[in-house]
Amino acid sequence: MSARTTTEVVRQATKSVRKARGASRTALPKPQSNRPEHGRQIFVYNHLQKNHVVYSLTRALNNNASLAQLPFNGKKTVPAALRKDLWHPFAQISFPPGHGEIGLSVFQKLREYRRRHELEWGDEIRFHEKKPDEKLKFRSIKLRGRQICDQKANSVADIAAVLGRLELQEGAEEVKKGGIGLKGEGTGEKVEVLWNDLNDAEFAETWSENIEHGVWRHHKHTVDVDMDIVPVAEDEGERQSI
Repeated sequence: MSARTTTEVVRQATKSVRKARGASRTALPKPQSNRPEHGRQIFVYNHLQKNHVVYSLTRALNNNASLAQLPFNGKKTVPAALRKDLWHPFAQISFPPGHGEIGLSVFQKLREYRRRHELEWGDEIRFHEKKPDEKLKFRSIKLRGRQICDQKANSVADIAAVLGRLELQEGAEEVKKGGIGLKGEGTGEKVEVLWNDLNDAEFAETWSENIEHGVWRHHKHTVDVDMDIVPVAEDEGERQSI
């Protein structure tokens, strides 16, 4: 019987430990993620002071992605970074399982329509409301920028219009000709819209029958912000109390 050296004993023990670790890893099942399907949920958030509206595919707002949605309409209309105390949940749009692609298409359309509201407007933005005996008066640049930033009512109307395109329609050819390029258009897809304040749904004139409304029961009135950049110090004018 030949004696083994210390090096051989250590080497053999190391191999045994590695085999044991590999066996334990293969035996353990992979943990299942509770994250919903991408695009199945759309989160809408609102700025308490300026009524900015941003759309997100995640519950936590991404700082860069959210700031990119805010238009520059003059000095101090776009903050340096998101403040959790000024943003609050506005609405949550949910689609049935397996229909994340429809949610992504709706997300795209909502952002397109919001951009059009910010770039296309009539004389009501440029002038003050005119009385019969008064001349037209121009709004200041500050007031015009503030009014363009206020997209709360427009966003509710956009949600009603886009989700209404999913309502069941007879004749696929007619839908194809008069469609807006929305996936699932005219298929009767059921959608659930949860509101932080159910009265906000009244900003839209009508809602289609495929939409079910409810109250968004969340634990916090502020927003989780994913800060992927170092926030820049804000101006003193932005440090206002709610």
